Amino acid sequence: MPMLLLTAANCDYVKRKLRRALPHVGSAHLTEALANALGFRTHAALRPHLTPSRSTRPQLAAVDIDRLGQRLLELGERMVATDSLPGILHSDDIPDRIWCAYRQGDRVANNYWFRACQDRNIPNIYIQEYGALADLHWDCWSIDPDDEAHVRDSRGDTLMRELFRCYQGFVKGADPGKSEFFGSGFVGSIERLSPAVARQIADAYFWRLYTPMRQQAAA
Repeated sequence: MPMLLLTAANCDYVKRKLRRALPHVGSAHLTEALANALGFRTHAALRPHLTPSRSTRPQLAAVDIDRLGQRLLELGERMVATDSLPGILHSDDIPDRIWCAYRQGDRVANNYWFRACQDRNIPNIYIQEYGALADLHWDCWSIDPDDEAHVRDSRGDTLMRELFRCYQGFVKGADPGKSEFFGSGFVGSIERLSPAVARQIADAYFWRLYTPMRQQAAA
């Protein structure tokens, strides 16, 4: 599933884009349906979990696209196409992105994204696209050394095996470029993916690299 950091800016952005994609749906209904897609029964239940700024480490939520449409039906809206939501969640314009995609060789984008990850103390996950294929990269050079315990020593080995199993699950039956996995929990890459699969893996990898950092901060 696509992932979204629960910041007020992100949720406002997604709702604004959904209103443009679904102009016939009422604003209040979209608000409630989006909260449902994020795993909350109501928007009131979601609101306390929204981080107003980057001063604290935001919660990460999986976005269940089917739940968005189901909740709209329950609220009396007619059947709507919700296939615009993944593109909204993966947009370069989303305020608090969890990974970045750009053309291979774009050093400006590469340097900008690394600095942004460093400033936010999040893992550096990025996709480099070329032709019909894409390479996925990740590293933890961008995070504070105090937050690296989960990518070092035995925990890092366990994480690497988890990342590899995750990769295998995504590419099974959808691997036109004969992709290859390299690296560890701390730094690595997957070469020759389709861009769509690269985006799915980027979401899943951010969850695995970021969640232990948030748990440690909350401890």
